Amino acid sequence: MSLTDPVRKIALVTGANKGLGFEIALKLSQKNFKVIMADKDNQTQSKDKIICQSNNDDIHTYNLDLASFESVKNFVKQFSSDLNKLDVLINNAGIFCMKKKKTVDCLDGVMQVNHLSSFLLTTLLEDKLKASGNSRIVFITSNGSMAHRMSVEKLKTPDYFTPHFISGAIHYYNTKLCNMISSKGFSEKLKDFNITSNCVHPDMMNTTFLTANHCGDTGFFSKIEYSVAKCIVQSVTKDVKQCVDGVCFLATSNRIKNVTGKYFYNYQLHSEPKILENEQFCNDIWNETEKLTGLK
Repeated sequence: MSLTDPVRKIALVTGANKGLGFEIALKLSQKNFKVIMADKDNQTQSKDKIICQSNNDDIHTYNLDLASFESVKNFVKQFSSDLNKLDVLINNAGIFCMKKKKTVDCLDGVMQVNHLSSFLLTTLLEDKLKASGNSRIVFITSNGSMAHRMSVEKLKTPDYFTPHFISGAIHYYNTKLCNMISSKGFSEKLKDFNITSNCVHPDMMNTTFLTANHCGDTGFFSKIEYSVAKCIVQSVTKDVKQCVDGVCFLATSNRIKNVTGKYFYNYQLHSEPKILENEQFCNDIWNETEKLTGLK
């Protein structure tokens, strides 16, 4: 089956090489989607596993490093050359980093990977989403966004402090709040094109996501922080296979085909952080995001 086959619906999953992203790609392939796996790492083994477990060989891998705006643009250029539409975009890729780290664009790594680049990617793929005639955007967010300390300034300058695993968690939650703002913004922007945009909290999972991204710090106190974080994560998380269905529900269910701009948890509409009712705040985050990504 060719890459431009118009029959199957096309789903793009970022961060598809492992963890939740891999499980989403697998689940959608089992639902007979043409799946585009996008990740910065080599995905050959992951692709082979998905084909084997789903009996669907319409799986395709692309390189995408969300720590680089240039990589995002190159990915969209290649995607647009190969495919004429996009039915489902799942902005899954993310990092949880407990130390300061800059990208090649001189921006905070967590903010760029989790928010800025997914915003840029979604914007650049708008024409492909419109071409579907009935497409969906899904942002992976977190209930922890209720504990955010977000401001416009923190898009560029995060508030890191000691203990770092606490400030790192708050900064991560700030990025997840930004995902909610993006989801609502795109739902409003694209509502006349039969495109829905929603966000979902998949629950805390027992992947390496929360403990593997401590930015290579090997100091004594960093090792203690890592050990504490690992113990906490292991005690409160679910198996990733228990969490994937809630995400794919947003991507495929007819029950919510006309629902947009909402936040879901456990298949249900969920209450949102109160700050999302502040239109000026959300507009300021959106506008500054456009500036930092070079869209404005």
